[in-house]
Amino acid sequence: MFPFSKSDKLLIVAPHPDDESLGTGGLLQRAFCSQVPVRILFGTKGENNPWAQRFWERRWNIGPDKRKDWGERRRQEALNAISVLGGKPECAKFLNLPDQGITRLLMKGDSELLVLFAKEIEDWLPTLVVIPSMLDAHPDHSALSVVLSAVLDSFGGGLIQTWEYLVHEPQVTVTREPMTLYLSPKEVEGKKKAILCHKTQVALSRGRLTRFSKVEESYYQHDPTWVSANDGPPLAVRGREEVLHLRIKTDQRDRWGSQILLAFQSNATQMNCWRIPLPLWSGFAPILDESSGRRLHDATVRWGRSELAVAIPMFALPNFDAMFIKLSGWTLFFDRAGWNRVQITSGPDAILTKQAKLAGLMTFS
Repeated sequence: MFPFSKSDKLLIVAPHPDDESLGTGGLLQRAFCSQVPVRILFGTKGENNPWAQRFWERRWNIGPDKRKDWGERRRQEALNAISVLGGKPECAKFLNLPDQGITRLLMKGDSELLVLFAKEIEDWLPTLVVIPSMLDAHPDHSALSVVLSAVLDSFGGGLIQTWEYLVHEPQVTVTREPMTLYLSPKEVEGKKKAILCHKTQVALSRGRLTRFSKVEESYYQHDPTWVSANDGPPLAVRGREEVLHLRIKTDQRDRWGSQILLAFQSNATQMNCWRIPLPLWSGFAPILDESSGRRLHDATVRWGRSELAVAIPMFALPNFDAMFIKLSGWTLFFDRAGWNRVQITSGPDAILTKQAKLAGLMTFS
């Protein structure tokens, strides 16, 4: 990943203004200093940030116009931070996706979201892409990671060097060893100054945010064909006897208001997305197609003391090349963890039939 070469082009995806500084402030300084072409894609303007806005503006009611103004304020803060890091405003592009709404867009299965990022990558042609982690506890971060993982597959996977950064630590163990970028004292100070440019966010969380300005900046290699046993909620997936079996480690709080989200990647521009709302007790749960709103079939749910088992009829499954799974529960804001990707193995036996594909699923426990 480092040092940069003369032929490198860097693309960084930030779900919100401030993620560029928190997650990649040191890397950006290094890239700007090396005169590497940089594009920073902001998924949202961070406009849906009501508690910070109430504190900053001393108002309780926030209408659409005030929310829009807040997004513009945060946009300008990001441009100020980029300037402090050594870049120019022209390297930033805002896609104006809905803040705190990217999971909803993903689950609609609308091809426009995949096409949007595919076009951005095709237009910029980066050699190095840095994206949010799929394990990030913020739902916007993890959902964007799912989208980008699917899109990058269409560009040949390993042809573009891809790394992930983690801003919101999940409540599960991350066992992957990070690649550490060590920052100089000047770069640490530069990163802190960039973080402080996000005045609306620092107002309520100065200590938490400035802790990101440290010597080490960590990145995880994005490799969808590799899965660690302890990354994300412990999960096993098997296809057996015409049924797809999911097994997930849980605790008692997961019974309340939980659901399983599944996204099936069919090709570069298509995903089928399902939602399975989980009952409080063992029994049956509807499988809902989120794009059509139809009830497809029922899944069998069995709650154990520390494990959830879900059986999905195999005939109901769409054709797919990779599957993303998330156990989503009731939370005030952050998730316990993000998504898991289940990769289909390659080879002649794995692509003959849907059943052969499922038999070739990687299993991680």
